[in-house]
Amino acid sequence: MKKKAVDKSSKPGGTILSKFEFSSLDPLLSDSGILKMLIWLLAPVAIEQMKHPQLISSDPREASGLLSRLKEKAARFGSADELDALNINDDEEMNALLQWAYSEACALIRGNMKVCEELAERLAGGTSTVGDCVAVLEGW
Repeated sequence: MKKKAVDKSSKPGGTILSKFEFSSLDPLLSDSGILKMLIWLLAPVAIEQMKHPQLISSDPREASGLLSRLKEKAARFGSADELDALNINDDEEMNALLQWAYSEACALIRGNMKVCEELAERLAGGTSTVGDCVAVLEGW
């Protein structure tokens, strides 16, 4: 993965985002892959928090649990070097990483709220097929 310089003030959580350049082909067991998984794990929390004052079905501990398990098992899988850029051994950096992932999840949801709501309506209706849901996501 390539590192690139980015203006840290231009992005939420810039201290983390500025270190990485993302590619759609990044493996999940890499620094950028872990960041993508954290955003994915915190997206349900973000959307539920936007709609309700209290979390009922989503669990924010999933993302921190992933990082904790990675800390424990990274050496066993030979990926400790790839994850060093994330500094997940430092609790302060880990909390900053989780806050950044949550803010990115919120930004993605806000930017795609219409699609999220339409998809939620189709899923809640119970009569939509997988093709109907894909059509919403693809904008057909």
